[in-house]
Amino acid sequence: MINGLGSLYGLVSMATCVVMTTASAGDKSWLFHRCMWDCNKQACRDETKISKGFRQFNHDETEFQSTQPWYMQWLQWSCKDDCDYHCMWHTVEELRHDNNPVPQFHGKWPFVRFYGMQEPASVLFSILNGLPHIYMIHKIRQTVSPKSPMYNVWHMYAMVGINTWFWSAVFHARDKPFTELMDYCCAFSSVVFSFCTLWLRILGTENRLMAGSVATVFLSLYVYHVRFLVQGRIDYSYNMKVNVATGLLTSACWLTWCFRRRREQPYVWKAAIVSIAVVLLLSLELGEFPPYMWIFDAHSLWHAGTVWLPFLWYSFVIDDCHYLMNQQNKQLKVTETSGDTGDVNDGVDDDVDDMHRSGVSSTSGDNNIWMGNSFNKSLYKMSRNKARVEARPH
Repeated sequence: MINGLGSLYGLVSMATCVVMTTASAGDKSWLFHRCMWDCNKQACRDETKISKGFRQFNHDETEFQSTQPWYMQWLQWSCKDDCDYHCMWHTVEELRHDNNPVPQFHGKWPFVRFYGMQEPASVLFSILNGLPHIYMIHKIRQTVSPKSPMYNVWHMYAMVGINTWFWSAVFHARDKPFTELMDYCCAFSSVVFSFCTLWLRILGTENRLMAGSVATVFLSLYVYHVRFLVQGRIDYSYNMKVNVATGLLTSACWLTWCFRRRREQPYVWKAAIVSIAVVLLLSLELGEFPPYMWIFDAHSLWHAGTVWLPFLWYSFVIDDCHYLMNQQNKQLKVTETSGDTGDVNDGVDDDVDDMHRSGVSSTSGDNNIWMGNSFNKSLYKMSRNKARVEARPH
């Protein structure tokens, strides 16, 4: 799934009066500057001293940390971080009192923190998006044969998804430079790998050289993008454009594939619904409005809207694995019976029974397989009846 335009983590140091060039309207306002100056002077004066490369905390910082709840310490909220948070709300209240619009601070809307988490709604919805990957991959292991051609690919897909949503939850809990980078890199890994699975599904995984070549192409694309992100300051506009473009292209290709396979594989409607839903929900990701109740913004609603998608997607995956397995078994039986004088029609009936047991309609089979051709089955029955007539005693 596409992870959206995040925020730049940064604290305005009032001690040096340095204003970051990436600052937003809120943290550039004189109200915010004055509040930060007073807070730093009173609560965080000489917060740290750097001597010979070692950080030495004075009495003020030690006292501040000793009064912090455990979750604030665990999430590494410093005295200046706390000043930044409280001054943000002081600025918002002053601006709203004068009927001014609510601004962003450091590239993001103001949120009420919950147990030290900066964006509690996005944290919750990120976790809820990750859990279906864990549940459904367990279901795949129970219902799908490990010999299915795409079995390992979908396992890797689930691992990528779990990792992506883990770092999404971490980043929204505490916006730090490292967590921000991990969120963007892992989000793009899901987008790229979803595109990669499409081509592996089309070209097949039986030819390892072909599958390896496809994986190498997409891995190179991923490495190039990540290499660009880690060089200096993150280019948010570039990151958003690449993610959106790749995601839309992936959805368009999956929809095209589903349309072309709809008659042979009726279950592909599930993948089509997911692809369409992703595009429609993308409007929330691109939207901007102040958080409702200072908790729910457009980005958190985007995460909320995608919670149900993995269940439908993995349902498609399970059906598709059954279909591929049945196709593989048919080809093996064709090879085995090509030199056998046994009853070929029995093999046809067995295949049809297998497909019904797997929940796949027999109409989704490959029409090019001669065993399933009704004309050949009629010829076989005619020859068998003729043999029986000739064998009767005269």
